[in-house]
Amino acid sequence: MTTRPEFRTFELPEAALGALHWRGIDGAPTVLALHGITANAWHFDPLAHHLAGGADLIAVDLRGRGRSHSCSGPFGLRRHAADIVRIVGQLGRPVTLLGHSMGAYVALLAAQHAPELFNDLVLVDGGAPLPPVDPDEVEATLEATLGPAVARLRTVWPDRVSYQTMWSQHPAFADGLSIDLERNLLADLVEVDGGFRTGVNEAAVMIDGRDLLVDDTVRTLLADRTEPTTIVRAPNGLMGAPPPLIPDDVVAAHEQHRWVTVPGTNHNTILLGPRRAAAVADGVRAQYSND
Repeated sequence: MTTRPEFRTFELPEAALGALHWRGIDGAPTVLALHGITANAWHFDPLAHHLAGGADLIAVDLRGRGRSHSCSGPFGLRRHAADIVRIVGQLGRPVTLLGHSMGAYVALLAAQHAPELFNDLVLVDGGAPLPPVDPDEVEATLEATLGPAVARLRTVWPDRVSYQTMWSQHPAFADGLSIDLERNLLADLVEVDGGFRTGVNEAAVMIDGRDLLVDDTVRTLLADRTEPTTIVRAPNGLMGAPPPLIPDDVVAAHEQHRWVTVPGTNHNTILLGPRRAAAVADGVRAQYSND
């Protein structure tokens, strides 16, 4: 069974969104995957290998990322959720919705808006309410949390090797980059004058990040969801060290959900590290094996 994806495009009223489609065996359930705030559909390539055709996996490039990087706004979590609802409508069948990081919040919003379209949700190190932010401190908080990522978005890399070297020195990947991981990270680059830049729209990142911090509905999504939901989390955060993005007190406060902590992972390697996506694949299989 090949694990190379097909390129797909979903034509929506205001945009054409790119996607990667790893076809499953005949009769396999459909899983629609949503990436994080500066990521893209290729981040689910390791998961596709672990699923090995046991699911029909479709990963969408959200507006402003990947093959959808040239899509114009509006941006924001609600716009992404509306896009996902339209895409599932085009597929013509309910799906399991998988979201990593920011994608987890988009998944929760989409399921809240149109629950009949989604069999189950699987969230990966995302979906939990972030700490409250004073309205006067929103811009400073965005700069503190997204500043390193935005600096990367603004950088023109002279060649692909320099971009790969930057990632190899990132604390989250202290165990090294596999060949597959290098390919997935390099898929984010687009050619520009002077070299390469990431194909991520900075405005989309900032607008989406603001929603995560200040939108009251987004802050209560996990608590408001009564259906037991599988949430796979990492014990280490964005930079590869504690604290985790989802702290223990959040887990304790949301006992209606099924929590799985994957030892030795951080926010990035829970999907992209060696063999780590296996735990996410187990979470996906557990959903559709119980249907």
